Amino acid sequence: MKPVHLSTKAIAGLLMLVLLLTFNACAKNKEASNTQSPSPTSVDSSTQAPESTIEPTKDSEGTDKEIKEESPSKDYELMEYTEAPNENSSIKIQYPNFTASEYKAVNAMIYEKVKSFATIDTDYFSSDTALTLEYQSAVTLFNNKMISLVFWGTSYLEGSAYPTSNLIPINIDLQEMKEMTLKDLYNTNEEFEKVFFEKAYFPTDPVTSYDKDSFSQMLSLQSPDYQTVDPFSIADNVTCFLKEDGIVFSLPAVHATGSDHFEAQLNYSDIQRFYLPEQKYWED
Repeated sequence: MKPVHLSTKAIAGLLMLVLLLTFNACAKNKEASNTQSPSPTSVDSSTQAPESTIEPTKDSEGTDKEIKEESPSKDYELMEYTEAPNENSSIKIQYPNFTASEYKAVNAMIYEKVKSFATIDTDYFSSDTALTLEYQSAVTLFNNKMISLVFWGTSYLEGSAYPTSNLIPINIDLQEMKEMTLKDLYNTNEEFEKVFFEKAYFPTDPVTSYDKDSFSQMLSLQSPDYQTVDPFSIADNVTCFLKEDGIVFSLPAVHATGSDHFEAQLNYSDIQRFYLPEQKYWED
């Protein structure tokens, strides 16, 4: 048999045909894969806010909504409080509800705190003033000694110059059933402040108010060198929430910088000498 000699044009035509067939096959495979249901992904509710696509259902009282996605350990469910103070207001507050019966008192404490977020101070505002509030939440520490959680989001009261970004932590001593604040945990004297501004670092989760690149600059702006008032000198001006890998402090920030609060984390070991309680809440 004589060998077949193909012209350059014929070879190019064959290559084009092969490419078209390959492209059509890939397109069909892609179309088939797009028609399949995506694999579900789990969200660690102890450190992250849940996805916004979670479908809620009303509970028996018709006020709060249960977000169906639970933490992997099934220790708590994420709920949504929506009861507004008046018809002009809109309230969405996500909060954890612990499922075990021994946490009934804890749930009551958290629920009362959540309700307080959605109230209007009638000493300063009319009861029909519109309040728009949307908070997320995360449980940052959960062991036999302490439940620490944090709420964050924006609020706007009708007549205000602009919406406010808020961050509100709650630390509950499970043995004494009481809320613990920074002054209950640490002696925040001048030496403590010095360590804070030397050792504080960017907290990666569950919430931060500034990006990592601007953290050093924002930290320096919190120091007494730049503040007219020492942030640690005012009672309850600095708040905190506990994590397994360290404690996060939240300080007020100037709104013009892009947020109304600033967070910085410290290792427990760096400030152990200022610690007041006998027990270490972060250790189970």
